[in-house]
Amino acid sequence: MLLIIIAKFLVLVAICEAMTMKQIKNTGKMLRKTCQPKNNAADEKIDPLNEGVFIDEKEVKCYIACIMKMANTMKNGRPNIETAMMQADLLLPEELKEPAKEALTACRKVPDAHKDVCDAAFHLTQCVYNQNPDIFYFP
Repeated sequence: MLLIIIAKFLVLVAICEAMTMKQIKNTGKMLRKTCQPKNNAADEKIDPLNEGVFIDEKEVKCYIACIMKMANTMKNGRPNIETAMMQADLLLPEELKEPAKEALTACRKVPDAHKDVCDAAFHLTQCVYNQNPDIFYFP
């Protein structure tokens, strides 16, 4: 969920407040429209992410990495937990901030075990889901 919140939409409209879930989902649609065709990720392979079904295929993994890049949660081509946590503070609704940051903290080391950026993004996102499926959203 946190991985899509930091969308370019926010930069464009220069809003420095927490987003509503409706805004988060609308932003997610914009990100998906960009990343899905770039990675040939079929709906039936990325829609299940929100139910915790992570299909271990390159298109899905690189779709997740693309969303993270667009959401500015990557640094030097790697998932960046600190940036994601700062964005959570700025953009998430109040009731989601701490649970999201706790999930990110628990998953902090996951990307280090994966050299490929798509693998790192995939496994980090899967870890965040597993930490707190109730707050997870991915476009």
